[in-house]
Amino acid sequence: MKRLWRTAIILTAIAGGIITAILIFQRTNQPSITLTEEWIATQVIDGDNITVRQTDGSQMSVELCGIDARK
Repeated sequence: MKRLWRTAIILTAIAGGIITAILIFQRTNQPSITLTEEWIATQVIDGDNITVRQTDGSQMSVELCGIDARK
């Protein structure tokens, strides 16, 4: 009976350690900034230039790299 109790205590300690490690990893693995943004194309200027607007209202002109739309 003593051996069964000792095994139960060891398994409980191992499980507690694993749970603690998982909780610590989850807290440290959270990104501190938002990694995604939402932009909407508001104007297509030509084949490789567009104007985009973010959901907060800021706008910018974007020229797509590697696309030559000139004739």
